[in-house]
Formats: sequence, structure tokens, C-alpha cells
Amino acid sequence: MQYNRKHILNRFLYGCVVNLSKTTVGYWIPRVLQRILLMEVASILSDMEKCNHESHQKNNLNDTECFKALQTTQNRISYPDPASLGLAGFACTTFILSVLNAKLLPSEITKGVVGSGFFYGGTTQFIAGILCFVTRNTFGFVGLTSYGAFWLAVSTLFTLEAEHDLVFGGKSNQVIGILLVGYSIFSLYLWVGALAHHLALIITITLLEMTLILLALSSFGVISSVPGGVTGILLALGGWYISAAIFINENFQRTVVPLGPSHSIPFLRNIAPKQ
Repeated sequence: MQYNRKHILNRFLYGCVVNLSKTTVGYWIPRVLQRILLMEVASILSDMEKCNHESHQKNNLNDTECFKALQTTQNRISYPDPASLGLAGFACTTFILSVLNAKLLPSEITKGVVGSGFFYGGTTQFIAGILCFVTRNTFGFVGLTSYGAFWLAVSTLFTLEAEHDLVFGGKSNQVIGILLVGYSIFSLYLWVGALAHHLALIITITLLEMTLILLALSSFGVISSVPGGVTGILLALGGWYISAAIFINENFQRTVVPLGPSHSIPFLRNIAPKQ
């Protein structure tokens, strides 16, 4: 049997997903997510097989035309947008911690963010980000998985410190501070990517960058946590707005909550993706 490039890619894609389910990491991914990934790969393999068969029949269907046909077939598959769920988890957990940072509630209950951080802002947002891979949403895939991991990391640090499994010698704020610095750098190119989407996302990522910088300065003792808490509350509202817009617009099948597409903004029109 002669193996061509498409057949090798078929076996590689299928092997990657099957082997994932056998690893330790695979057991952390819900079985329903593995099923979705397997169905997606099976769909791709089926379409590639069909395209390969047609190319043998016509003898004039090149790789580029085959790829375009495959894309057209995949675009017909409709998935719900997981970004709405991920943003809701991010916004809720950010709001809880920001209210505490703004000193609107006693600092003694700061560790109360751990529950939301583990389950809503962490695990739920992370899974929503992975699902953005299925819907081919690169921004959501990178942003939501990264910030889902962020909340899992912060919640883990809080928990281990409270249980005295990690002892930072009174410098735990600096540990959080350097984490915030790293995410500030990461969020810079998220901001650049947001320019290609819509005004609501640009404003939200701008608030995210401001919040990270202000909280990093607070963690190193330069300023109070109040400014970061205030911008964090605004950030949460921005996240909720986009989440609500995606959810409501998808349910009504029309634009009910506007997001302000970048191509409609004069100074972004030249760099916005073509419609």
C-alpha cells in the first residue's frame, strides 16, 4: 500500500488524540472533552479521505483546492461559542478579588476567592479555552487557557501557603508580583491581537493590562492595592459585557448587544481583517 502525505497526517492526528487519553494529563481533561476532540479529528479524517478520493477521480484537484474544500466542509459544522462561558468565569473571579483589593470588604476574607479561582475562573475557563481550539478561535484558545491556568496557579499558591506547605517567609506578595509581571508581558500581545476584533475587547484587554501592572506594583509595595482593585472591577464588567453579548447575540441570531467591530472604527479600519 502506498502512503501519501494525507494518509500520514491522518494517522498522526488520530494518534495524538488517542495517546492524550492515555497520559496523566489526559485524565485531567473531562471525558466529554476528549470525545469532542476525537469527533473533530474523525470528521477531519473523513473529509480528507473524501477529498483524496475525489482527487483520484478528477486527477486535477491539487492540494490547495483540496484544503479549501476541507475548510468549507468544516465551516458548515456549527458549535456554540465557548468564549462566553470562559469570559463569565474570568469576570466573576476577577470581580471577587478586585472587590477585596479595593478594600470594599475586609482583607481577612481574601482567601475566599480560592473556590471561584479553582472551579469557575480556573477549571471552567481553562476548559472553555480548550474548546476554542475546536471552534478555531485562536484568541480565545490562547487567552482563556492562559488565564484559566493563572487562576489555578493563584488559588494553588493561596491554598498551599494557608496549609503551610509553602513558606515564603513573609514574601508571598512578591511571588504573586512576579507572576503578575509575567502575565503583563503576555497580555501586551493579547492587546495587539484584540485590535483585529472589536472595541469591547480592546477596552477590556486595556483594562486587563492596567490592572496587572497596578497589582504588580502593589505586590512589590510601591502603591496600595486600591487602584488595581478599581480597574479590576471595571475589567470584570468588561468581561461580563462581552460574555453577555456573545450569549445574547447567538441566541437571538442577530446583534442585540453591540461589540463595535474594529472595521467600523476609523483608526482601526486599515488594519482590521477584511470582511
